[in-house]
This record gives sequence, C-alpha cells and structure tokens, in this order.
Amino acid sequence: MTRLLTGSLLVLAATGAVIPRYFASGFTHVFPDGADHVLFIMGLFFLSRNLPVLLFQMTLFTIAHSLTLGLALYELISLPVGFVEIAIALSITFVAVENLFAGNRLRAWRPWVVFGSGLIHGMGFAHSFAGTPLPRQDFLPALFSFNLGIEFGQLAVLAIAYGVAALVWNRRWYAAVVERPACVVIAVIGLFMAVQRIAGS
Repeated sequence: MTRLLTGSLLVLAATGAVIPRYFASGFTHVFPDGADHVLFIMGLFFLSRNLPVLLFQMTLFTIAHSLTLGLALYELISLPVGFVEIAIALSITFVAVENLFAGNRLRAWRPWVVFGSGLIHGMGFAHSFAGTPLPRQDFLPALFSFNLGIEFGQLAVLAIAYGVAALVWNRRWYAAVVERPACVVIAVIGLFMAVQRIAGS
C-alpha cells in the first residue's frame, strides 16, 4: 500500500512538472518564436475591427489546429514537414491578400479558408510537439497543456495588436496608412517564406 501510494505521488509530481513545461512550450511556439503563426493571426486581425468577426475566425482556427494536432500526434494523419511549412507560408499570403479585396467583410469562403489553414497549422504544431520524447503516461497532460499554451500565445498576440491598433484605428487614415500596408507586408513576407522553404526542400 505504501509503495502504491509512493508511486502514485511520483506520477502526480512528474505530471505536475510536465504541464507548466509544455504550456510554456506551446506559448513560446506562437509568441515570440512562431513568426509564421503570428503573421497568420495578424492576417485574421486585419480583416475587420469587428470583434465577433475576429472571434469567429479565431474559433475556427483553434478548432482546426487542435484537431490535426491531436490526430497527427496519435499518428492517424501525417504530411511531410516541408509540405506543411510551405502551406503555412502560403496561407499567410492568402489571408493577407484577401483582406485587401474583402472590404472589411467576411466573405462566404473565408471561414473555409481559415479552417483549412488551421488544419495545416495544426500539423506544424504537431511537428514541434513531437520533437520532445515523452513517457506514455505524460502524453495527454503534455498535449493538453501544449495546446492551451498555443491558445494563450494567440491571445497574447491579439492583445498586443488590439492595444497598439486601438490607439489609432478611429483615425480616418487608419485603413490607408496602417491596415492595408500591413496586409501588403504580411503577404510579401508569407510569399518570401514560401519561396525560401520551397528552395530549401
């Protein structure tokens, strides 16, 4: 009985150490280390200042990347790392370019684009998570805390974006001086990343 209790306490202690470590790993994988993921989130942000529109997109993105993150880590789906990285870069360019023509409106195909992009980004998260070997009993707590860290990383990016943009977004020149040029820059960076990754594959 004493041995069983001691063993249980050791398992709980190990799990307790895993949770903050993988939460931090998920958080930093988005912010500040995940430039491609940050750019995609900013692409969603610059479509519209309407909070429900942004939250709808973020919810779709979260559901999608959580789905493929779990499926990939359970080895139910798999894609080559190079393909995933190129597709992530192209998703950044696509949403930024669409912003330039959408007129601050959520077009009918945009939710499908965001959901599909989330599926691809989830594969990228899975490749990062899978790089660290884990004891079997720690897998689910680590997966949950890693995904939670990703969500908080995304929220941190949005909080900073809102904090900075809120200072000027009621100005008449905001769209012409900030929003549209930012989308152009995001699109160009995404395209550059895609070309760079194609060349390196």
